[in-house]
Amino acid sequence: MLVDILRGTPIWVYVLFAYLLWMGAWRLRPRVRNVQSTWIAPLLFIAWGLSGLAGREGSLSSTLACWIVGATVGIAIGHRIEPAPSVDRATGTILQPGSLIPLLRNLAIFGAHYLLHVAAVISPGAASRLLSWDVVVSGLSAGYFVSWGLLFARAWRDAPARTIAG
Repeated sequence: MLVDILRGTPIWVYVLFAYLLWMGAWRLRPRVRNVQSTWIAPLLFIAWGLSGLAGREGSLSSTLACWIVGATVGIAIGHRIEPAPSVDRATGTILQPGSLIPLLRNLAIFGAHYLLHVAAVISPGAASRLLSWDVVVSGLSAGYFVSWGLLFARAWRDAPARTIAG
């Protein structure tokens, strides 16, 4: 059965998994990055989280409620565990400390989405309930990265506009 599940998984899912694994592993060591590239993963996760609202069966209000619950939890988690970045506004760079959190976060979000969708295919009678949980995961993902964006914006605002040498 596992082989059938893996064979039935679209190629883009493997590509996404490899990308998230690579990005998470890349963050194990401290990195200085330009601000624009720092926003790629958060914007992808926010978009993925928002896409969880699209095309769902059932009432929009119920779907939205599930998503908002997930987003609220995601914001709380992100605010609690995501370290505030060190930014240099003069050079437009950010120091991201090395951390296992991005790798674990990426794998947890991907794994939750994947397992819920696989379970919905295996158990069509439970698909509606399982996909409601997927909406919660979508909201959680978006909320976590909105929290990251708020932490980043605060760090950017509070950073000096010039370096000491400048």
